[in-house]
Amino acid sequence: MAAYTAGRGVRFAPHGKTMMSPRIAEMQLAAGAWGITAATPTQLRVYRDAGVQRLILANQLVDPNAVAWLRSELDRDPAFECAVFVDSPAGLDLLEGPGIRPLPVLVEIGHPGGRTGVRSITAAEELAAEVRRRPGLRLAGLAAYEGSLGGDPSPEVLAAVRAFSREIGACATKLLAAGVLPEDGFVTIGGSAFFDAAIDGLVAGGLEPARVVLRSGAYVTHDDGFYRRMTPRSRGAADAPELRAALTLWAPVLSRPEPGLALLLCGRRDVGFDQGLPKVRGARNRDGSDARPLEGTITQLADQHAFLEVADDADLAVGDLVELGISHPCTTVDRWGSIPILDRDHRIVEVIRTRFA
Repeated sequence: MAAYTAGRGVRFAPHGKTMMSPRIAEMQLAAGAWGITAATPTQLRVYRDAGVQRLILANQLVDPNAVAWLRSELDRDPAFECAVFVDSPAGLDLLEGPGIRPLPVLVEIGHPGGRTGVRSITAAEELAAEVRRRPGLRLAGLAAYEGSLGGDPSPEVLAAVRAFSREIGACATKLLAAGVLPEDGFVTIGGSAFFDAAIDGLVAGGLEPARVVLRSGAYVTHDDGFYRRMTPRSRGAADAPELRAALTLWAPVLSRPEPGLALLLCGRRDVGFDQGLPKVRGARNRDGSDARPLEGTITQLADQHAFLEVADDADLAVGDLVELGISHPCTTVDRWGSIPILDRDHRIVEVIRTRFA
Protein backbone atom coordinates (compact mmCIF):
# COMPACT_ATOMS: atom_id res chain seq x y z
CA MET A 1 0.00 0.00 0.00
CA ALA A 2 2.91 2.34 0.68
CA ALA A 3 4.19 1.75 -2.84
CA TYR A 4 0.69 2.08 -4.32
CA THR A 5 -0.09 5.41 -2.65
CA ALA A 6 3.34 6.77 -3.52
CA GLY A 7 2.81 5.68 -7.12
CA ARG A 8 -0.55 7.45 -7.25
CA GLY A 9 1.01 10.56 -5.72
CA VAL A 10 -1.40 10.59 -2.75
CA ARG A 11 -0.74 10.66 0.97
CA PHE A 12 -1.71 7.85 3.31
CA ALA A 13 -3.16 7.98 6.83
CA PRO A 14 -4.25 4.36 7.44
CA HIS A 15 -7.16 3.82 9.79
CA GLY A 16 -5.89 2.73 13.19
CA LYS A 17 -9.25 1.28 14.28
CA THR A 18 -8.48 -1.94 12.37
CA MET A 19 -5.63 -3.09 14.61
CA MET A 20 -5.66 -0.57 17.50
CA SER A 21 -1.97 -1.32 17.87
CA PRO A 22 0.61 1.44 18.39
CA ARG A 23 3.25 -1.03 17.22
CA ILE A 24 1.50 -1.60 13.89
CA ALA A 25 1.05 2.17 13.53
CA GLU A 26 4.78 2.60 14.11
CA MET A 27 5.45 0.11 11.31
CA GLN A 28 3.00 1.88 8.99
CA LEU A 29 4.61 5.26 9.64
CA ALA A 30 8.06 3.76 9.08
CA ALA A 31 6.81 2.45 5.73
CA GLY A 32 5.90 5.99 4.66
CA ALA A 33 2.41 6.70 6.06
CA TRP A 34 1.71 10.43 6.40
CA GLY A 35 -0.36 9.99 9.57
CA ILE A 36 -2.79 7.71 11.39
CA THR A 37 -6.60 7.88 11.43
CA ALA A 38 -8.85 7.22 14.44
CA ALA A 39 -12.62 6.90 14.78
CA THR A 40 -13.22 7.80 18.45
CA PRO A 41 -11.67 10.11 21.05
CA THR A 42 -10.40 7.05 22.94
CA GLN A 43 -8.59 5.77 19.85
CA LEU A 44 -7.19 9.25 19.30
CA ARG A 45 -5.69 9.26 22.79
CA VAL A 46 -4.17 5.80 22.37
CA TYR A 47 -2.24 6.88 19.29
CA ARG A 48 -1.34 10.25 20.74
CA ASP A 49 -0.03 8.58 23.91
CA ALA A 50 2.11 6.43 21.60
CA GLY A 51 3.70 9.58 20.19
CA VAL A 52 1.96 9.83 16.83
CA GLN A 53 2.42 13.42 15.64
CA ARG A 54 -0.19 13.60 12.87
CA LEU A 55 -3.73 12.28 13.39
CA ILE A 56 -7.13 12.51 11.73
CA LEU A 57 -10.33 11.91 13.68
CA ALA A 58 -12.61 10.51 10.98
CA ASN A 59 -15.72 11.34 12.95
CA GLN A 60 -17.56 14.17 14.66
CA LEU A 61 -16.07 15.33 17.96
CA VAL A 62 -18.86 16.25 20.39
CA ASP A 63 -17.63 15.21 23.85
CA PRO A 64 -16.60 18.34 25.81
CA ASN A 65 -13.81 16.58 27.70
CA ALA A 66 -12.36 15.23 24.45
CA VAL A 67 -12.53 18.67 22.83
CA ALA A 68 -10.73 20.20 25.82
CA TRP A 69 -8.07 17.47 25.77
CA LEU A 70 -7.43 17.90 22.04
CA ARG A 71 -7.15 21.67 22.36
CA SER A 72 -4.70 21.28 25.23
CA GLU A 73 -2.58 18.81 23.20
CA LEU A 74 -2.46 21.20 20.25
CA ASP A 75 -1.34 24.02 22.56
CA ARG A 76 1.16 21.86 24.42
CA ASP A 77 2.96 20.62 21.31
CA PRO A 78 3.23 23.03 18.36
CA ALA A 79 4.41 20.16 16.12
CA PHE A 80 1.29 18.05 16.78
CA GLU A 81 -1.35 18.01 14.04
CA CYS A 82 -4.90 16.69 14.33
CA ALA A 83 -7.95 17.51 12.19
CA VAL A 84 -11.51 16.42 13.03
CA PHE A 85 -14.64 15.99 10.93
CA VAL A 86 -17.60 18.36 11.21
CA ASP A 87 -20.92 18.44 9.31
CA SER A 88 -23.04 21.17 10.92
CA PRO A 89 -22.93 24.62 12.54
CA ALA A 90 -24.02 22.88 15.76
CA GLY A 91 -20.90 20.74 15.53
CA LEU A 92 -18.80 23.86 15.08
CA ASP A 93 -20.36 25.32 18.23
CA LEU A 94 -19.23 22.28 20.22
CA LEU A 95 -15.65 22.56 18.95
CA GLU A 96 -15.17 26.18 19.91
CA GLY A 97 -13.30 26.99 23.07
CA PRO A 98 -10.18 28.55 24.53
CA GLY A 99 -6.83 27.70 23.02
CA ILE A 100 -3.68 29.21 21.60
CA ARG A 101 -4.00 27.37 18.30
CA PRO A 102 -7.21 27.11 16.26
CA LEU A 103 -8.64 23.61 15.99
CA PRO A 104 -8.33 22.18 12.43
CA VAL A 105 -11.60 20.88 11.00
CA LEU A 106 -12.54 18.95 7.86
CA VAL A 107 -15.98 19.58 6.40
CA GLU A 108 -17.48 16.16 5.86
CA ILE A 109 -19.56 15.48 2.77
CA GLY A 110 -21.95 12.54 2.89
CA HIS A 111 -24.76 11.24 0.69
CA PRO A 112 -28.45 10.43 1.18
CA GLY A 113 -28.85 7.28 3.23
CA GLY A 114 -25.20 7.35 4.25
CA ARG A 115 -23.54 8.07 7.56
CA THR A 116 -22.53 11.50 8.81
CA GLY A 117 -21.73 14.38 6.45
CA VAL A 118 -23.63 17.24 4.84
CA ARG A 119 -25.95 16.01 2.12
CA SER A 120 -25.03 18.39 -0.68
CA ILE A 121 -22.08 20.24 -2.17
CA THR A 122 -23.88 23.54 -1.57
CA ALA A 123 -24.18 22.73 2.14
CA ALA A 124 -20.47 21.84 2.22
CA GLU A 125 -19.53 25.18 0.67
CA GLU A 126 -21.73 27.06 3.15
CA LEU A 127 -20.25 25.19 6.11
CA ALA A 128 -16.70 25.78 4.87
CA ALA A 129 -17.45 29.51 4.73
CA GLU A 130 -18.88 29.33 8.25
CA VAL A 131 -15.71 27.70 9.59
CA ARG A 132 -13.69 30.64 8.32
CA ARG A 133 -15.86 32.99 10.40
CA ARG A 134 -14.98 31.15 13.60
CA PRO A 135 -11.69 32.45 15.07
CA GLY A 136 -11.13 29.37 17.22
CA LEU A 137 -11.34 27.00 14.24
CA ARG A 138 -9.28 26.51 11.09
CA LEU A 139 -10.52 24.94 7.86
CA ALA A 140 -8.10 22.15 6.94
CA GLY A 141 -10.02 20.60 4.06
CA LEU A 142 -12.86 18.26 3.11
CA ALA A 143 -13.61 14.67 4.08
CA ALA A 144 -15.81 11.85 2.82
CA TYR A 145 -16.46 8.13 3.06
CA GLU A 146 -17.49 6.29 -0.08
CA GLY A 147 -17.90 2.76 1.33
CA SER A 148 -21.57 3.25 2.22
CA LEU A 149 -22.51 3.74 -1.44
CA GLY A 150 -22.73 -0.02 -1.95
CA GLY A 151 -21.78 -3.40 -0.57
CA ASP A 152 -20.68 -5.12 -3.77
CA PRO A 153 -18.03 -4.44 -6.40
CA SER A 154 -20.52 -4.01 -9.24
CA PRO A 155 -19.94 -1.55 -12.10
CA GLU A 156 -22.90 0.48 -10.82
CA VAL A 157 -21.38 0.89 -7.34
CA LEU A 158 -17.96 1.77 -8.74
CA ALA A 159 -19.56 4.36 -11.02
CA ALA A 160 -21.40 5.84 -8.02
CA VAL A 161 -18.14 6.04 -6.06
CA ARG A 162 -16.38 7.81 -8.92
CA ALA A 163 -19.26 10.25 -9.39
CA PHE A 164 -19.48 11.03 -5.66
CA SER A 165 -15.72 11.55 -5.44
CA ARG A 166 -15.63 13.64 -8.60
CA GLU A 167 -18.15 16.09 -7.10
CA ILE A 168 -16.01 16.38 -3.98
CA GLY A 169 -12.87 16.92 -6.06
CA ALA A 170 -14.60 19.65 -8.04
CA CYS A 171 -15.84 21.26 -4.82
CA ALA A 172 -12.35 21.28 -3.31
CA THR A 173 -10.89 22.72 -6.52
CA LYS A 174 -13.49 25.50 -6.50
CA LEU A 175 -12.88 26.31 -2.82
CA LEU A 176 -9.11 26.40 -3.38
CA ALA A 177 -9.48 28.77 -6.32
CA ALA A 178 -11.72 31.04 -4.22
CA GLY A 179 -9.25 31.08 -1.35
CA VAL A 180 -11.73 29.39 1.01
CA LEU A 181 -9.59 26.30 1.41
CA PRO A 182 -6.07 27.14 2.60
CA GLU A 183 -2.98 26.60 0.49
CA ASP A 184 -2.23 23.40 2.42
CA GLY A 185 -5.85 22.18 2.30
CA PHE A 186 -6.50 18.51 1.54
CA VAL A 187 -9.31 16.03 0.95
CA THR A 188 -9.40 12.75 2.88
CA ILE A 189 -11.38 9.78 1.64
CA GLY A 190 -11.11 6.03 1.39
CA GLY A 191 -12.43 2.89 2.96
CA SER A 192 -10.67 -0.37 2.18
CA ALA A 193 -12.80 -1.57 -0.74
CA PHE A 194 -13.13 1.21 -3.36
CA PHE A 195 -10.09 3.37 -2.69
CA ASP A 196 -8.94 3.23 -6.32
CA ALA A 197 -12.27 4.52 -7.63
CA ALA A 198 -12.33 7.20 -4.92
CA ILE A 199 -8.91 8.51 -5.97
CA ASP A 200 -9.93 8.35 -9.64
CA GLY A 201 -13.01 10.45 -8.94
CA LEU A 202 -11.21 13.13 -6.94
CA VAL A 203 -8.58 13.54 -9.66
CA ALA A 204 -11.28 13.62 -12.36
CA GLY A 205 -12.83 16.49 -10.40
CA GLY A 206 -9.65 18.48 -10.86
CA LEU A 207 -7.97 17.82 -7.53
CA GLU A 208 -4.21 17.34 -7.48
CA PRO A 209 -3.28 13.86 -6.18
CA ALA A 210 -0.90 15.46 -3.66
CA ARG A 211 -3.95 16.92 -1.90
CA VAL A 212 -5.56 13.49 -1.41
CA VAL A 213 -5.16 11.67 1.92
CA LEU A 214 -6.30 8.04 1.76
CA ARG A 215 -7.55 6.40 4.99
CA SER A 216 -7.84 2.68 4.11
CA GLY A 217 -7.01 0.45 7.09
CA ALA A 218 -8.10 -3.17 6.53
CA TYR A 219 -5.29 -3.73 4.00
CA VAL A 220 -2.92 -4.28 6.92
CA THR A 221 -4.14 -7.87 7.31
CA HIS A 222 -6.61 -8.14 4.40
CA ASP A 223 -8.87 -11.23 4.67
CA ASP A 224 -10.26 -14.32 2.97
CA GLY A 225 -13.84 -13.09 2.71
CA PHE A 226 -15.33 -9.61 2.43
CA TYR A 227 -12.28 -7.63 1.31
CA ARG A 228 -10.97 -10.45 -0.85
CA ARG A 229 -14.09 -9.95 -2.97
CA MET A 230 -14.07 -6.16 -2.85
CA THR A 231 -10.56 -4.75 -3.16
CA PRO A 232 -9.28 -3.37 -6.48
CA ARG A 233 -6.94 -6.23 -7.46
CA SER A 234 -9.76 -8.76 -7.06
CA ARG A 235 -11.82 -6.59 -9.43
CA GLY A 236 -9.09 -6.78 -12.07
CA ALA A 237 -7.36 -3.43 -11.48
CA ALA A 238 -3.86 -4.28 -12.71
CA ASP A 239 -2.15 -1.30 -11.04
CA ALA A 240 -3.68 -1.99 -7.61
CA PRO A 241 -1.70 -3.52 -4.73
CA GLU A 242 -1.72 -7.30 -4.57
CA LEU A 243 -2.95 -7.96 -1.03
CA ARG A 244 -2.94 -11.34 0.67
CA ALA A 245 -4.62 -12.51 3.84
CA ALA A 246 -2.22 -12.24 6.77
CA LEU A 247 -4.57 -13.00 9.65
CA THR A 248 -5.56 -16.59 10.39
CA LEU A 249 -7.11 -18.34 13.35
CA TRP A 250 -6.12 -21.87 14.36
CA ALA A 251 -8.91 -23.88 16.00
CA PRO A 252 -8.61 -27.42 17.39
CA VAL A 253 -11.16 -30.08 16.52
CA LEU A 254 -13.16 -30.86 19.66
CA SER A 255 -15.52 -33.49 18.35
CA ARG A 256 -16.60 -35.52 15.32
CA PRO A 257 -20.05 -36.37 16.71
CA GLU A 258 -21.69 -37.43 13.45
CA PRO A 259 -20.75 -38.04 9.80
CA GLY A 260 -19.88 -34.89 7.91
CA LEU A 261 -19.58 -32.70 11.01
CA ALA A 262 -16.71 -31.44 13.13
CA LEU A 263 -16.94 -29.05 16.06
CA LEU A 264 -14.08 -26.58 16.46
CA LEU A 265 -13.02 -24.46 19.42
CA CYS A 266 -13.86 -21.16 17.72
CA GLY A 267 -16.98 -19.09 18.09
CA ARG A 268 -18.58 -15.68 18.06
CA ARG A 269 -16.32 -14.63 20.94
CA ASP A 270 -13.23 -15.36 18.84
CA VAL A 271 -13.86 -14.29 15.25
CA GLY A 272 -15.91 -11.75 13.32
CA PHE A 273 -19.07 -12.85 11.54
CA ASP A 274 -20.73 -9.57 10.51
CA GLN A 275 -19.41 -9.79 6.94
CA GLY A 276 -19.35 -13.55 6.51
CA LEU A 277 -18.29 -16.67 8.38
CA PRO A 278 -14.67 -17.89 8.55
CA LYS A 279 -13.20 -19.72 5.55
CA VAL A 280 -11.38 -23.07 5.80
CA ARG A 281 -7.76 -22.79 4.62
CA GLY A 282 -6.29 -26.14 5.67
CA ALA A 283 -5.41 -28.44 8.56
CA ARG A 284 -2.46 -29.79 10.54
CA ASN A 285 -1.87 -32.44 13.15
CA ARG A 286 -2.17 -31.34 16.76
CA ASP A 287 1.62 -30.87 16.97
CA GLY A 288 1.60 -28.59 13.92
CA SER A 289 3.00 -31.17 11.50
CA ASP A 290 1.55 -32.50 8.24
CA ALA A 291 0.13 -29.31 6.79
CA ARG A 292 -2.53 -30.32 4.27
CA PRO A 293 -5.50 -28.91 2.36
CA LEU A 294 -8.96 -29.40 3.78
CA GLU A 295 -12.27 -28.94 2.00
CA GLY A 296 -15.01 -27.77 4.31
CA THR A 297 -17.45 -25.02 5.19
CA ILE A 298 -18.20 -23.26 8.47
CA THR A 299 -22.00 -23.25 8.56
CA GLN A 300 -22.64 -21.54 11.90
CA LEU A 301 -20.99 -20.18 15.03
CA ALA A 302 -22.04 -20.54 18.64
CA ASP A 303 -20.35 -18.63 21.48
CA GLN A 304 -17.28 -20.92 21.51
CA HIS A 305 -18.04 -23.52 18.83
CA ALA A 306 -17.76 -23.52 15.04
CA PHE A 307 -19.79 -26.05 13.05
CA LEU A 308 -17.59 -27.38 10.25
CA GLU A 309 -19.21 -29.34 7.44
CA VAL A 310 -16.74 -31.77 5.87
CA ALA A 311 -16.83 -34.95 3.82
CA ASP A 312 -17.52 -38.12 5.80
CA ASP A 313 -14.02 -39.40 4.98
CA ALA A 314 -12.20 -36.11 5.55
CA ASP A 315 -8.67 -36.44 6.95
CA LEU A 316 -9.55 -34.73 10.22
CA ALA A 317 -9.30 -36.17 13.71
CA VAL A 318 -10.16 -34.91 17.17
CA GLY A 319 -7.27 -32.70 18.30
CA ASP A 320 -6.20 -31.68 14.79
CA LEU A 321 -5.84 -27.98 14.04
CA VAL A 322 -7.95 -26.27 11.40
CA GLU A 323 -6.66 -23.05 9.85
CA LEU A 324 -9.42 -20.51 9.33
CA GLY A 325 -9.30 -17.37 7.26
CA ILE A 326 -11.39 -14.46 8.50
CA SER A 327 -13.79 -12.05 6.84
CA HIS A 328 -13.58 -8.37 7.87
CA PRO A 329 -10.52 -7.96 10.11
CA CYS A 330 -11.95 -5.07 12.17
CA THR A 331 -14.40 -7.37 13.97
CA THR A 332 -11.89 -10.15 14.56
CA VAL A 333 -8.85 -8.28 15.84
CA ASP A 334 -10.91 -6.54 18.54
CA ARG A 335 -11.47 -9.90 20.26
CA TRP A 336 -7.75 -10.40 20.94
CA GLY A 337 -5.46 -8.49 23.31
CA SER A 338 -2.27 -10.15 22.01
CA ILE A 339 -1.57 -11.27 18.46
CA PRO A 340 1.61 -13.08 17.37
CA ILE A 341 3.46 -11.98 14.25
CA LEU A 342 4.97 -14.89 12.35
CA ASP A 343 7.74 -15.18 9.82
CA ARG A 344 7.34 -17.18 6.62
CA ASP A 345 8.23 -20.39 8.47
CA HIS A 346 5.45 -19.82 11.03
CA ARG A 347 7.88 -18.92 13.80
CA ILE A 348 6.71 -16.25 16.24
CA VAL A 349 8.98 -13.23 15.92
CA GLU A 350 6.97 -10.68 17.89
CA VAL A 351 3.73 -10.33 19.84
CA ILE A 352 1.77 -7.13 19.37
CA ARG A 353 -0.67 -5.76 21.94
CA THR A 354 -3.99 -4.28 20.88
CA ARG A 355 -5.64 -1.41 22.72
CA PHE A 356 -9.38 -1.83 22.23
CA ALA A 357 -10.06 -1.39 25.94
